[in-house]
Amino acid sequence: MFYLHCSKQLLDRVSSGLSEPAGIGGNILGNWYAKAIFSKPQVALFVNERTLLPVLMPLAPASSLVERFPQYLFKVLLSQGVSESFMQQELNYLDEVVYCKSTNRSIIGILNMFTYHLESYQSIHYANDWHELSMMMADTPCGPLYKSTITPGNALREFALSGQIH
Repeated sequence: MFYLHCSKQLLDRVSSGLSEPAGIGGNILGNWYAKAIFSKPQVALFVNERTLLPVLMPLAPASSLVERFPQYLFKVLLSQGVSESFMQQELNYLDEVVYCKSTNRSIIGILNMFTYHLESYQSIHYANDWHELSMMMADTPCGPLYKSTITPGNALREFALSGQIH
């Protein structure tokens, strides 16, 4: 099980009920945050609370968004070079989701920053290649990471290598 903290617009599309988070879920990376981006085409942006790793994917059909998320995450994790055991342990916990309101203002700010960058990334590179856009965002310096790993990709690799596996 994992906790997915959603923007109100995304919650209206994917969930009929909310729960209060009770810590972090069973997955290695912990909580995920997500929002809908109403561009053409519409996109869902997921950001990991622990590493700030972004994962972009098509929003439609919204009813299957969480079921499709693991395949997009898998491609990003694979491209980031994390171990197969790390990937497998993370993906094993993504079959059950608990929907929650977005509460971490820092992560909401990161979601907004990535949303802002998405338009320019799309116009310069890769248009609607969600994997390539996710990888570009993973290499974007993020304020909360400046004193350590600087980018979400670096934060993920450092976390995966640090032995933080259950």
